[in-house]
Amino acid sequence: MILPGKKHVRLFEEATDRAITRHHDELVPDMMPGFVAAFVVLIVGLACAIKAFEAVNPRLSYPAQPMALEADSDDSGRGIWFSLSAPAKSIVVTTDDQKIFEWPLDPLKALQSKSYLEFKDYLRGRRKQVVEDLVLSMDQEGIESKSRAVIAVDEHLTYAHFKPIMLALSSAGIRSYGFETRSDGD
Repeated sequence: MILPGKKHVRLFEEATDRAITRHHDELVPDMMPGFVAAFVVLIVGLACAIKAFEAVNPRLSYPAQPMALEADSDDSGRGIWFSLSAPAKSIVVTTDDQKIFEWPLDPLKALQSKSYLEFKDYLRGRRKQVVEDLVLSMDQEGIESKSRAVIAVDEHLTYAHFKPIMLALSSAGIRSYGFETRSDGD
């Protein structure tokens, strides 16, 4: 039997240290792609969850900042909802079914733009669909409340920017509309 001497113990310790260092140095680069892949999967999963929430709540991603007011809620029925904002040099209307219409800020140019005419047709179609659904369901009291337009108007827009919307609402036969407000949380 060979008894380990100091030389053998020292050599054994050096070999063990080299093996541990080698395994550690090889292990970190081998694990890095796994960490990167896990991080990418986490980010993609988070993005999918956010998009799924936006699909459930269409009012989440609209660009308008309505005025902050304390107002009573009128939840008499789900009506036609859209937001009105002006992020650049144009008016942008985003509907509750994620359709986007855009026309110039100038009200006179807006009335002749293709997108504005498409918006008017869209409102007519939505009003017709709501009325047909309510007539088939025989709900006579709900026609006015469910064909009401609820508009989230950006607080920076003026009445002149809202005039084309009023014309589109009246040409679609929508006589009842209201404005969405937000609470400051006080």
